[in-house]
Amino acid sequence: MDALTLARWQFGITTVYHFIFVPLTIGMSLLVATMQTVWYKTGNVRWLKLTKFFGKLLLINFAIGIATGIVQEFQFGMNWSEYSRYVG
Repeated sequence: MDALTLARWQFGITTVYHFIFVPLTIGMSLLVATMQTVWYKTGNVRWLKLTKFFGKLLLINFAIGIATGIVQEFQFGMNWSEYSRYVG
């Protein structure tokens, strides 16, 4: 395998992971906000426990999304510098 093929594989795998975790984070933020609102209106402790549990998962997803986004940014600069200059 040459360097171009390896760079394509690396970017493809990183992009797949990035596009998995970003929509999950967006959806989970709506879920956590809804559970927090239901807890606030009802005062039921179960909703608070669910909010805390899914809030932790949301933070993990958010962190992984940031990590894959930063890796993508470096890949654009190092592996795809000509493309980055072309598209701006």
